Formats: sequence, structure tokens, C-alpha cells
Amino acid sequence: MKTLLTLHGLVVRAADYGENDRMLTLLTPERGRISVCTKGTKSLKNPNSVACQPLCYSEFTVSSGNGPFVLSEASLIEQFYGLRLSLEASAAAFYAAEAAGELCPENSGSRETVSLVLNTLYRLSTVGREGEEVAREVGRVKAAFELRLAALSGFSPYLSSCEECGNAEGSFSFEVTEGQFLCEDCLAKRERPSHERWYSLTPTVLDALRYVLACPAKRLFSFTLPEEDGKLFCRICENYLAFRLERTLPSLDFYRKIVTAGK
Repeated sequence: MKTLLTLHGLVVRAADYGENDRMLTLLTPERGRISVCTKGTKSLKNPNSVACQPLCYSEFTVSSGNGPFVLSEASLIEQFYGLRLSLEASAAAFYAAEAAGELCPENSGSRETVSLVLNTLYRLSTVGREGEEVAREVGRVKAAFELRLAALSGFSPYLSSCEECGNAEGSFSFEVTEGQFLCEDCLAKRERPSHERWYSLTPTVLDALRYVLACPAKRLFSFTLPEEDGKLFCRICENYLAFRLERTLPSLDFYRKIVTAGK
């Protein structure tokens, strides 16, 4: 017997299914990542079509049975229109949605993760049009999202003190594959590691990393960084999440191409 459910969800993927149908991947606060089969939504004449587009946050009424959920009705809540103003922001938004979709569990409540993605898309939709300042702001928002997503997914790095000697003051380095955090004295005792995995942290970057891990959700993007520190912050967060995902997402490759082309 089928049961009707009403869920709020962000469309992170829409794959063609047959001639006129689509299979949606949704991130929902109530049930985490779910798949929903939609009938006829490839046609713009379908009343549910707009609400089922990628990066739209909508209310979905679905029927559940033995197979995937089947859409009965959809109503648009937010489509983040401002993302259309910036190619960098749009690319970062698709990446954020895909990354969250990779780490969000199936059929399990994920309110904090969904809230993080929605807040990130909203912030990206307000950065404005193209330009160096916009690109830097998109990169900063993307990086804060990456580190916070890793933390919400159970991969929060320990950045309070050196994990070997316990020293909480001085200069530190961070290794992105294992999340190791060492003071310079302890690091010097080791065979010199790969520069691609270890990063020497400036005090400003360390403060930013700690802030993103500990701040209230609504204040996640309320920090600033000088340009060079911002670049280091972005590299660390991107690589840290990439190693947690264990693969490079196609949307991240596209974002990198957009950023490179804009330089």
C-alpha cells in the first residue's frame, strides 16, 4: 500500500528517465538523500517542471512503496535566482550541491547538512556579477562550506593543539589527507613531508579554520581574510574535503576551469 508524504527538498541532480520523465536526487531535512521518479517533468508545460529543476528548493508530495518515491505534486519555494548573475557562483553552487549529495546519508535525517547547503546557495546568490572581488568571495564561501560539510559528516579536524606534544601556541602545519595538526618543532622531527599535503598555517588562516568549525551556523560566512591568506584557506579546505570524498567531483573540475578562465 502506497503512502503519501510531504517533504521539503533541494534538487541536486535531475537525470532523464525515458522520453519525458526524470529521476531526481533530493536532499531533504527529514530523510536525507532520496530518489524521486517524476512523470512528464522534462516538458516545461508540466505544472511540476519548474520546481523540479536542479538547485531548486521545493515542497514535494511523493508516494512511497516498494521502489523509489514517485512524485505526485511539487511547489517551488526558492530557486536562488541570483546565481544566474555569476558563472563562478553558479559553478560553486552546483559543486556544493553535489558534494553534499555525496556525503548526505540516504533515508536518514540531515537537517544541519541541508541547512548548510541552502545557506551556502543563498550566500552565493548574493555575491553579484563577475569580477575579481566576486571570484574571491565565491572562493571564500565555497571553502567555508567545504570545511563545515566535512565536519558535519564526521570528519572534523582537531585544531586546538599539536597532536603529538600538546603545544597550543606557536606555528603550526596541517596535513590534509589525515587531518594531522602539528607544531613546527614536531614536524621538523619527521622526514620532510610532501608540500602538496602539508600546509604551514598563518595565524590568520588558523583562526579562520577554527572559526568555521565552531561558529553558529548563521554566522558561518561572517569573517574576512587578506587575499594571500584567503588563497591558502581555500586550498586547504578544498583539498581536505576532496580527500574525505576520495574522488574529484565533476562539478569541482568545472568550477576550477571557470576560475582559471577568469584569471
